[in-house]
Amino acid sequence: MPIEHLLNMRAIDAMIIRGGSSKGVYLDIADLPPAGPERDEAVLRIFGSPDERQIDGLGGADKLTSKVAVMGPPTRDGCDIDYLFGQVNQALPRIDWRPNCGNLSAGAALYGALLGKGRLEGDAMRIDVHQVNTGRVLRTTVPMLGDAPAVEGDFAIGGVPGTAARLDVDFGGFAGSALGGDVLPTGNARDIYDIPGLGPIEASVIDMANLLIFVRAADVGLDTGLSVNEMQADPALVNQLEAIRKVVSHELGFITGPDADQELMVSLNPLVFAVAAPRDYAATDGTSIRAVDHDLYARSFGRRAFSKAYPGSGSAGTAVAVGIEGTLAQEYCRNAPAPGRDYEMRIGHPGGCLSVRARTDLDTQGRMRVSKAEIGRTARLLMQGKAFFR
Repeated sequence: MPIEHLLNMRAIDAMIIRGGSSKGVYLDIADLPPAGPERDEAVLRIFGSPDERQIDGLGGADKLTSKVAVMGPPTRDGCDIDYLFGQVNQALPRIDWRPNCGNLSAGAALYGALLGKGRLEGDAMRIDVHQVNTGRVLRTTVPMLGDAPAVEGDFAIGGVPGTAARLDVDFGGFAGSALGGDVLPTGNARDIYDIPGLGPIEASVIDMANLLIFVRAADVGLDTGLSVNEMQADPALVNQLEAIRKVVSHELGFITGPDADQELMVSLNPLVFAVAAPRDYAATDGTSIRAVDHDLYARSFGRRAFSKAYPGSGSAGTAVAVGIEGTLAQEYCRNAPAPGRDYEMRIGHPGGCLSVRARTDLDTQGRMRVSKAEIGRTARLLMQGKAFFR
């Protein structure tokens, strides 16, 4: 139902869904104004932005919970539903409509299953999601119990308490989705960038589900023994990682010009991943994570903030990066795979561990091709009703 006027406020039908280790407000495109300032203004007010606490809206005062998904009928052949992602800024009256969110992608699959938009295959529903921001297709599978998505299960993901039913999201078709080119946008597995205040460092730039920059933790002075909150409290480290985002964005022509600093505070992309060899550490909930439990230690950073869990899109990109010879991610990955076979790798992140199934191949011209980047997620409907805003 379109935006109504109720109780001296505006009201819109909404769902709040936890997808993976993120949480978002899911809205029907038919209920919103067309894309543009009027739609942005409505979404910002629903979330209570701009305000770091988002106290007057549904935003959760964290980048993992300040996300919107605009859902609708498929506008691409062969798909079951459309999913448009928006990262709602907390500090600025801006929404980044360019990237994708891998965790909310799991919520988009659940949304489709709740509406019965897919096709049943045994005890699961197959839903092909048109990811509108990138124009790519997410291949998803949602377990069903009767005519509704299954809730209970024994699958756990880092950053989310307890266990639940596992659903799968495959990003295999997302190579080059951020810039429209190849999975290696520079053509190299690693390049050298001169970073102000840091000097020349090596980095691997991967365009896979989002735009990802991999650096060695040691090269940026990141102490892998610290908690993510302690890392966040180090202004020198935060400034260095933000400088890497700025320099690489400029070199790629992604974000340039006099307003680059502000645009980087709005844009989810690029994301920086500091990687190192597996090690023992404590997750944010105090759980002990052992070196033998993961294949790669990684910490995700973007818009001057470390992630308290791990981006779903970033996990797909990380798995692909370890399958590309010469990348910094592969350098530190235990039992790094070779192209041409399926593999599974485990990422150690602040929330715990997650695993990704992937496959990379070389085409007839010797270019890298991604055929699978599948992550297991859980998702749950938290609220269905009306969101009220002024």
